[in-house]
Amino acid sequence: MALDYSSTSFRGVIPFSGGIDSTAALYKTLTENPNEYYLIYRIQLVNGTSGHRTIREGMAAEKILHWMEAQGINNFAFRSLSFDYSSLGMMPPVWDSEIINFVASVVVQAKPEIFEFIEGAIKNDYEDVDFKDRLEKIAGIFYTSSGRTPENFKFIFPLKDMSKYEIMQYLPGELLALTWSCRYPEIGPPYTFVRCHKCPQCNIIDKIIDEHPGKFDDYLY
Repeated sequence: MALDYSSTSFRGVIPFSGGIDSTAALYKTLTENPNEYYLIYRIQLVNGTSGHRTIREGMAAEKILHWMEAQGINNFAFRSLSFDYSSLGMMPPVWDSEIINFVASVVVQAKPEIFEFIEGAIKNDYEDVDFKDRLEKIAGIFYTSSGRTPENFKFIFPLKDMSKYEIMQYLPGELLALTWSCRYPEIGPPYTFVRCHKCPQCNIIDKIIDEHPGKFDDYLY
């Protein structure tokens, strides 16, 4: 059974979307630090361009947390909230990560004992020439809003040396199958969600699946 939010002191906070990377960061952190307690939070980003994404990510997150508890991984508490992108226009004027870090700054003010933020950035992210600037920007948002400093609060990157393929290999197959990374889910038979195979995330995943036939058959939804 997961921890009680109110009575537990937490080491770190872990943002969680239900995608492959955030699930891997979550799983790796919890299993490698079984005697430490973490606060998981999920922001339901209501996106005007893809309401299906909001619904499907929520379904994935719920199933993943239930799976964790079933495996005896229970050194966490969970909180969720919603942020309505759709009211800002069809294309959000901010990155998801900017909202996530702002919310993290509020969370750590509510739980001041927290001194770590678990970031789901992977090795492939660092290949983007603009990624370092994005990291600095979102860290700046957090530190400015929270009043913390790099001396008393750290960003941890447990996946920074792992590629998307290595992460997909690392996750237990049944856990990988529960994740959801498609940005624009479509409705498919029998009245369920299927990946669009068009968005950037689908393109990355499909390329890995094509390059490793038979390796990720359980993930071919």
